[in-house]
Order: sequence, then C-alpha cells, then structure tokens
Amino acid sequence: MVKHIFLYLFSFLLMLSAQSQTVRGMVGDGAKHEPLIGATIQELGTQNGVITNENGMFSLKLESMDSKIIISYSGFLSDTLAADLSEMMHIMLKENTSELDEVVVQASSTFMDDLEAKHTEVITEAELTKAACCNLSESFETNASVDVSFTDAVSGAKTIRMLGLDGRYVQINRENIPNVRGLSGRYGLSYVPGTWVQSIDVGKGAGTVVNGYESMTGQINVELKKPENSEKLYLNSYVNSFGRLEVNANHARDINDQWSTALLFHSNYFNNEIDQNDDGFMDLPKGRQINVMNRYKYRGDKVVSQLGFTVMRDEKTGGQLGFDFGDDFRTSSEFGFQNNTTRMEVFGKTGLLFPSKPYKGWGFIYSASYLDINGGFGRDNYQGTEKTIYGNVIFQNIIGNSFHQYKTGASLLYDDFDEIYADSAFSRQEIVPGLYYEYTFTPGDRFTLLAGARTDFHNLYGTYFTPRIHTRYQISEQTSLRAAIGKGYRTPNVILENSNILVSSRQLIIMEDPKPEIAWNMGGSLVTAINIKDKKLNLIADYFYTAFTNQLIYDMDQNSSQLRVYNLKGESFAHSFQLEGNYQFSDRFSAKAAYKFYDVKATINGELRQVPFNARNRFFLNTSYATRFDKWEADATLQWFGSKRLPNTSDKPAEFQRGSSSPDFFLLNAQISRGFRWGNVYVGSENLLGFTQDNPIIDAENPFSDNFDASIVWAPVAGRMVYAGFRYKIKR
Repeated sequence: MVKHIFLYLFSFLLMLSAQSQTVRGMVGDGAKHEPLIGATIQELGTQNGVITNENGMFSLKLESMDSKIIISYSGFLSDTLAADLSEMMHIMLKENTSELDEVVVQASSTFMDDLEAKHTEVITEAELTKAACCNLSESFETNASVDVSFTDAVSGAKTIRMLGLDGRYVQINRENIPNVRGLSGRYGLSYVPGTWVQSIDVGKGAGTVVNGYESMTGQINVELKKPENSEKLYLNSYVNSFGRLEVNANHARDINDQWSTALLFHSNYFNNEIDQNDDGFMDLPKGRQINVMNRYKYRGDKVVSQLGFTVMRDEKTGGQLGFDFGDDFRTSSEFGFQNNTTRMEVFGKTGLLFPSKPYKGWGFIYSASYLDINGGFGRDNYQGTEKTIYGNVIFQNIIGNSFHQYKTGASLLYDDFDEIYADSAFSRQEIVPGLYYEYTFTPGDRFTLLAGARTDFHNLYGTYFTPRIHTRYQISEQTSLRAAIGKGYRTPNVILENSNILVSSRQLIIMEDPKPEIAWNMGGSLVTAINIKDKKLNLIADYFYTAFTNQLIYDMDQNSSQLRVYNLKGESFAHSFQLEGNYQFSDRFSAKAAYKFYDVKATINGELRQVPFNARNRFFLNTSYATRFDKWEADATLQWFGSKRLPNTSDKPAEFQRGSSSPDFFLLNAQISRGFRWGNVYVGSENLLGFTQDNPIIDAENPFSDNFDASIVWAPVAGRMVYAGFRYKIKR
C-alpha cells in the first residue's frame, strides 16, 4: 500500500515537472559581462514578472509557452525576446545612450513575483518616479497595499499600516538588514531617501524566518542603488510650494575589474512657518537633514562582498509659530517640539560561491549602528540612544536535487536602549541569539512549499519559537493560489511608539511591565487574469487574519487626559481583505483599482471594540498615461477613506469634545513629467483637492492647559501642495 502511494506521488510530481513553462536565465551588462542585480523580466502583455537575484539569475513561470519576455534595467536598452524553455538563457543588455531614439517596450512598474511562495509585490524604480518620493514614507503613494498617514498635528511623523495594523508590526529591512525599528520606528521612514531606492519588495503575512522573528503582518525589503550598476552621476532637485528644498546626488564608478563604489548624498531644508488653519501652530515642522552613504562592492570568482557606511543628521522643530531651531522648549513661552537625531552605521555582506554548484553558498550579513535622539515636547524633554549589532550567517544547498532546497544558519541581535522622558529613565539590553532552518519544496512549476522555523533565546523574555509556512499552487495558466501561516514576536518601545501622545497634555501611565507582543498571522491570496478585448484584467484578492496572544494596549479612551498602557486582557485581532485589479487599456494608458476592508478590534478597558484611527473601508484608484517613447507621462492617484473611530473625549468640557468618529474623505495626488535624453523634469501636487481636518488641535490657544491635545488626527493637516523637480543622469 505504501509502495503504491509512493509511486503515485512520484508520478504526480513528474507530471507537474513535465508541464514546465518556466524560463530561466541570467541577465548581464553586455559591455562588462557582469550580472545585473534587480533587472526586471516580465512576460509580454501580462503583469507576470520577477527580478534578478544578486547573481543576475531569474526564473519565471510563463502563462503561455509561446510568450515573449521583456528584459529591462535602468540605464540599459530593454530587450524583447522569445522565451527559450529548453535551456538557460544568457541575456546581455546594452547601455542606453540615447533613450528617446529607440522604440522600447516597457515592462510594468509593479508586479507579483510569480514563483514566490510568499505573497510578494515588487515596486520598481519606474513606479517610484510616478510621485515625488522624497523618502521611504512617500514611496507607497501609488501602491494599494500600504497605507501612510501622519501621527499627529505637530511632529510631522508618518506611520504606515499593513493589513489594518500599525507599521510597528511590519518588519522593514534594508537589503535584508533590519532597519526601521527600535527608537527609529516612528521617524525612520524619513531617513531613507527615495533617490537611493532601486526597488521595494512588499510581502504580506509572516515573512521568511531567515530574516528574524519580528515580522507579524508583513515584510518590506528596500533594495538600494548598487555600486556596480548605478549611474555614473545622478542629480535630483525638488522644491514645493510650502518652501521645502531637496538636493540629491549619487555617483558610482568602477575602481578596477573587481571593485566598484557608490557615494549617495541627500539633503533637505524647510524653514517656513505654514499655518493654513490659523490655529497658531505650524501645520508642518521645520526640518533639515544631511544623509550620506558610501558603499563598496567586490566581486571575485568565488567571493562576493559588500561594505558600506552611512551617517545622517536630522533636525526637526515645530509647535507654535515663532518657535525656531535652537530655542529651548523647556523655557520658551511657545509650545515647542524638537527632534534632533544622529545615526551612524557600518554594514556589509560577504558571500562564498561555488561556481560549479550555483545552488550552494555561504553568506554573512552584518550591521552595527548607533542612534542618538535629543528633543522634547512642550516642557518635557526626551533623550534616547540605541546601539545595535546584527549578524546573520546563512548556508544554502539542495537535498539530492533542486526539488529540495534549504537554508539554515544562526543570527545574533543585540540592542542597548537608554531613554529619558520628563523625570523618568528607562534602560534595557536585549541579547538574542537564534538558529533557523527553512526548507523549499518545488517539484515543478505548479506547486511550491516553503516551511521554516527558528528558535531564539532572549535574555529577558526566554525562548521564542517561530514556525512559518507558505505555499503556492498554480491552479491554471491564469490562476494561482497562495496560503500562509506564521508566528511573530516583538518588544514594544512604549515612548516613541506613542510620540503622538507626547504632543498633548495626556499623562503617560504605564500600568504594568510590558511583555513581548506575540501574534499569529494566517491567510492567503488568489491571483488570476481575465481576457477582455484581447487584453488581460489582472485580479488579486487576498485575506489575512492576525490574532494576538499578547499585545500592548495603548488606551486613550478611559480618560482623555491620560494614555494608559497595559498588556492585553482578552481578544485582539485584525481581519484584512483586499481586492485589486489592473488593466492595460492600451499601450499608453493603464489603471489599477483596489477596495480594502479592515476589521481591527482589541479589548480596551475590558470591552472588545474597534481600534481608533482605522478606516474600515478604503478605495484606491491609480491611472497612468504615457506618450510615445515615454516623452510625456502623467499619473494620478485617488484614495477614499471611510469613517474612523476616534478616542473618547466625552469627559472634556463641551467645547473641547470631539465626535466618536470621523467623516469620510478623498485625497488626490497627481504628477506630470517630461522626458529628455539626459533625464526628466516633473511637476505635481499632493492633496490636490485641498482636504484638511478641521481644528486638528484641541485647545490650541492654551497648549499648556489640561485640555490641549494634538494627537487626535485622522486626515491631513496641511492643504494642497504643488512641487516641481528634475532628474539628471549620466550613464556609465
């Protein structure tokens, strides 16, 4: 009986393998014969595509055996080829020295990674240029899966949401190194300049165990410009109607045949006082930032290595009109806000390759960073330092054949936190070594199983066991199904995760020692395509459920003069459903739309209720138009936000009370760009409809009173903003 079952399964796997419609290959620089990392390979006429890995390799499951593929990379001429399924394709792209003189078939600027078991959407550099994209927080304006909003009416801090939950439950990495976390969790999105970004991978649900245990609702991995294939010179300047000025400059060159280097520079300056609602407070804080990264790449026959350094200084000052850089908020007559941050980091990767066995390799990823924050809110000062060391050793290989692949390794995460807020001091040191194993089963193109587990040994909270499973099944040529389940852990950072509360008169009351947050996430997605008038309507439907076994509750409802912090006593969960469709109406015009539904509840003061500031219903629409050769491009994004529950303010005097929910509203962003051989110029607008929240600050005339509160923000505070800029490139 067992023998017959085994023979049946073996025959089934051979049948799946025989139905292969997968094209595999390597993409390289035709002049230098070096691999191109992050090149886009897309099936012509579809949204089906992948990007090349660190060795320039790719594997793409085609919807049709007769399809052609588009190979594109910034700075190179795109190529359209017939897919060769019989052998490994070797594709060499030529440098594009005259972009507007060539007829180029453009690939889609966003796509699902078709063979990936995880639900992963890739945002390419082409998509990022559809908006101003000054930093990472503004990189999701044309993406339906990630929501971005301001946290309060004073600090200018932005937060993201995925699957209906706050961005602190998303693991945000930079080239697989933990990045926006800890004390940088609230402002860290603004520390990654948009002009440094090459692509962004947005994964929903629990991610891979290789990158750690902190992912609960998703993983975002940001790939930066690489020394070996970035432009020789890239210049960008940006200015907006509020008076913000930004300058970016990237330079990359080859040192010799094996070494290359890149220098990335960013600076922004904003020193105007904008008060469009006449409440006496700046709608946006003043700010200035200098951010520099220098990175090196070595590529030998058997060793590949990267090394980088980054230094950043960011200063923000806001509050009442008249408060300026250098003023002492503790003695000033105005309510002032300051946040001065210095961050330094050394990071790198080293890989040991086996040319005769491309499936085998060793890798070591490491980072050491220092973060210092000095600032304050009103009369209360805040100081915080964070020292972090991260290391991850990875070994990958196969078991018998390429159907069975695995990664295993060990990691170490060290965090040293010191914080002072008002008259209280908080310190903790976390040392977390961990071991992990991840197995991938790919018997053919129709099925993939990714199963992993890791065990981490936390010096403060004991042992973490993190299992995660992802599966993909290709139902038909047009339809694939994914499912996933996984567990995640994280240590909360109470003060900065509630920076919005600090710009209010609320008293922060930590009622008990915070415990680690623990959650299970499960769900999946269905991806399909429907032929309409010889073109495909691509549809993606996904549902995810997040359930917390412990969560730190930030209770703004019991008392409008307090924020009570305590561990979960009861249920806390989030249901997330999204339906997205995109359609290429013509070679020049495309549109994508999405509807999102969130049901996010937590037990607050003994009652299971909706979490504040979360719209249950949202709608997203993006349209793109381009003339021949992309000489002119136009993009517009419309978003509708349904009503949001607001914290209880019924115990305040009548004139300072707010409603129990917000009204619904629309936001519209748009941009037009004109392409030239040397780059492009662009002009656009954010919040084009000019919608703002009425009276976002409670008792703004008396900022040191018991009723003052700038934390109940559910819509933009600043109105319509117009911007313009240029991008200038010199190819290598």
